[in-house]
Amino acid sequence: PILPLTASRERAMGGRPPFAWEPEKGSYVGVMRRDADVSTIRWFNAPACYVFHPLNSWEADDKIYCDVMRYDVAPLFPKADGSPGDKAAARLVRWTFDLNNNSDAIKEEPLDDLDGEFPRVDPRVETRKHRHGWYAADPTNAKTIKQSAIAHLDLKTGKRQLYELTGGDMTSEPVFTPRSADAPEGDGWVTAVVYRAGEDRSDLLVFEGQDVAKGPIATAKMPRRVPFGFHGNWVSF
Repeated sequence: PILPLTASRERAMGGRPPFAWEPEKGSYVGVMRRDADVSTIRWFNAPACYVFHPLNSWEADDKIYCDVMRYDVAPLFPKADGSPGDKAAARLVRWTFDLNNNSDAIKEEPLDDLDGEFPRVDPRVETRKHRHGWYAADPTNAKTIKQSAIAHLDLKTGKRQLYELTGGDMTSEPVFTPRSADAPEGDGWVTAVVYRAGEDRSDLLVFEGQDVAKGPIATAKMPRRVPFGFHGNWVSF
């Protein structure tokens, strides 16, 4: 992806933002064969937008599908003239790249109508078509990038579950862990580090992967506050 959040040393040396949102430059995504070189790149385009995190991508029937959290504008960054950027939040959409079509447009369809970030799938289905997804959500849809809920989305049924935090608490990225190596997709647990605003500390919450709405089945008190926005992978050795 080549998206219109630009970096400019000259701009910075002139006292303006080193990083800035320039939507007039448009958005482009290059598709290249894994077993070839850059001469095979095919460029697709979309209206100006920004993506930090994808949910998953896969290939089928000469099409590439990418489920991503898409912003209308890059959040947290100013415009090139130094003026403040617009408020923004991401929503889950599906991008389709048709490799058999001469069009260079990216087909986009919405998957959910809830503001969110940090989407995750069952790691065993990464790069293959998935059914389940989890993400941190803002149920107020206020474009604040304040994730105060954990969402589970079943893309087969369209059903969404939500566990909402209260008292100003905020969640980090929810991470899925399978119950066993051969368990069905989505059968397992979701863990998330949650900031407890009223006490200035953090907890690790554990949920049933497909029933986050009933709330955590276990809570571990963290020994120290974890900075908001923490995200990553859990691994075993």
